[in-house]
Amino acid sequence: MNFTPKKDEELNSFDVFPKGEYDFEVVKAVDETSKAGNTMIKLEIDIFAPNGKKSRVFDYLLESLAYKLKHFCQAVGLHDEYEEGNINADMCFNRSGKCIISIKHDKTGNYPDKNEVRDYCKIEKKIDDINSEDLPF
Repeated sequence: MNFTPKKDEELNSFDVFPKGEYDFEVVKAVDETSKAGNTMIKLEIDIFAPNGKKSRVFDYLLESLAYKLKHFCQAVGLHDEYEEGNINADMCFNRSGKCIISIKHDKTGNYPDKNEVRDYCKIEKKIDDINSEDLPF
């Protein structure tokens, strides 16, 4: 097996972040099928701490987790695609926004703690995105 050796500081670059809100960027997105046979999008996401550190988190968009799917689309500007009921991995790649990160603890104690995406933060509409139908007068 060939590999690139890592220094300790590089290995620690994927430390577990405290729970909270972070900027994120989708660095990889793949259309897949879940173990239950449902279509899903597997995401690899880099999250960024205010101090400049980053960490990689995996997440899955499924129709059965409707709130997370909708909030992801709202967070990355895929509002219209969500309303049409059709998104794919290519649409998700290289998108960015804000997400809420939590810490997952392995109940068996066999694996270290890791970060996971609890939810995505909806972006507010910009003035340019508002049409006259949205105005109250």
